Amino acid sequence: MSPKKRKTRRPRGATPTREQGGRAAPTPTRTVKRDPVVVDIPARWPLLVWSALTLIWAGGSALFFVFYLAEAFAMLGAGEVGAGARRNAAWYLVLLVVCALIVPLCGVALALRLRRRVAAAMFAIAALLSGAALLWLAPPAELLSAMTTAFTGAS
Repeated sequence: MSPKKRKTRRPRGATPTREQGGRAAPTPTRTVKRDPVVVDIPARWPLLVWSALTLIWAGGSALFFVFYLAEAFAMLGAGEVGAGARRNAAWYLVLLVVCALIVPLCGVALALRLRRRVAAAMFAIAALLSGAALLWLAPPAELLSAMTTAFTGAS
C-alpha cells in the first residue's frame, strides 16, 4: 500500500507522549457508549383544553344568546313582566358574558402561561370578536344596569 493511503489510527488531538525508552506510550482507547435516547411524546392535554375552551366559547355564547333573545321576546309579548322573567334574562345575560368574554380571556392567560403564542393569539381574537358582538348588542353600562336591576329587583 502506498504511504499516502496509509492512515494512522491515532485519535485527533492526542499527542503521543514519550516514555523514558523513547517509544510512544500507547494511547488509551475510548469506548463509545451508545444508549438509546428516549424522545418525549408531546403532551396531549393542552389540545384537549383548547378544544374544550373553544367549544364552551362558541357553543355557550350561541346558546345563551338564543336563550336571552327568547326570554326578551317572551317579555315583549307579555303584558306584565314579572321578576322571574327578568331574573332569567339576567342569568342568560351573565352566562352569555361569561362564555363570550371570560372563557377566551382564561384561554389567553393559560396559553401565555404555557408559552403557546398561537393559542394565545387565537383566544385573544376570539375575545375581541365576542367583545365587539356584545358591544353591538348593548353598551357595557346598559348590560351592567340590566343585570343589577334584575337581580336587585329595583325597577
